[in-house]
Amino acid sequence: MSFVAISSVKYPQRLKDEIHSFGMSMIPLAKLQPGFISISFHQSTENDETMMYWEWGSQTDHEACMKSSDWSALMTKSRELFQSEGVDFSISTYNRLA
Repeated sequence: MSFVAISSVKYPQRLKDEIHSFGMSMIPLAKLQPGFISISFHQSTENDETMMYWEWGSQTDHEACMKSSDWSALMTKSRELFQSEGVDFSISTYNRLA
């Protein structure tokens, strides 16, 4: 059974390119992490919202990535972007059943 993290970010249209660029920059780093399985990057067809579906071998693998120094540096770099007016970021986690 694997572990899934689904992150979602809603944003003003003016930040779309910057949000997408940042999201794409996360992918190579995630792929280097132990236990990483896959990622899918999706743009809503209804509004200015992007979703990333991350799959890990286990919750422990996901948590180790989130605590890694490389990941922390990336998150520090993005803090201003994700705290911009009109940006709403959320993350939900799941155990994959099938």
